Amino acid sequence: MRRATVRIIPGGGLGDILLLTPCLKALKEEKKHHRIIVYGNKKNTEIFLNNPYIDKLTRLSLWHNPFDLLRLLLWRKQFIHPRYDHLWPSLSYRKPASEIIAEFFGIGLKDKNVQVFLTGDEDAAARKKMAEYKDPIILQATARASANKHWTWANWEGLVAAMPEYTFIQLGADGDEKVRGAVNLLGQTSFREALGLIKYCKSFVGVDSSLAHATNAFGIPGIVLFGASPHEIFSHANNINITKGLRCSPCMDILFKEVCPYNNRCMTSITVEEVKAALLKQLNRPSCL
Repeated sequence: MRRATVRIIPGGGLGDILLLTPCLKALKEEKKHHRIIVYGNKKNTEIFLNNPYIDKLTRLSLWHNPFDLLRLLLWRKQFIHPRYDHLWPSLSYRKPASEIIAEFFGIGLKDKNVQVFLTGDEDAAARKKMAEYKDPIILQATARASANKHWTWANWEGLVAAMPEYTFIQLGADGDEKVRGAVNLLGQTSFREALGLIKYCKSFVGVDSSLAHATNAFGIPGIVLFGASPHEIFSHANNINITKGLRCSPCMDILFKEVCPYNNRCMTSITVEEVKAALLKQLNRPSCL
């Protein structure tokens, strides 16, 4: 008898893909006899590698899968596109993004943790790399979705200067602005290598971003700064989530990439002192998993 198949075409940024991963686990547990196919792309396939809840990971293209591409063109309803960003979630929901994504599959989530599966070699390489640094803290200062999520560079540099006993390691894209005083690894790691470094850091501090979601996969106690995006949707229990709750925020589904007309007060009102205090609190507690 031919197995029923669930065909998934993920969309969105890397953070959205990480938030999809709890649904893959729940889907496999609920539909044990179904075949789950995920059609990744060049960028997001890294996140799905070695995932035991995926039966087949492939690409949807004329070269890789001409018959499935034809199937998509003729029978689009046979594919699931969990693009929750089209729903303007910050205006429509007050529950975690992974639960919103689960609605596309008609399933519930018992385990909301992000699922990432490193190989033994990847794990060993990350452990060795992080052993080079004293009390390493991963820092991600930028978010691709909107500059309205950003804290000021003066604040980032003030935080690093205020905690000289720790090693801040900045991850991100090669073109990102550097934080003075932090170890610069911008553009020097693949996304999977960055995931491995997070697994072996002491803590994480950053804006609402892909790596902030990745901390949840390893139970890393971190700090995430929220302004333009809603913490009710994009936060995780392992992190302390700092937000000022201003009346004008969240605004991500209103302004998108437009410049904030209020000088980004939701972020600039977050002080170095309160981020440092929260970070020290996290550093004094064990990992969450």
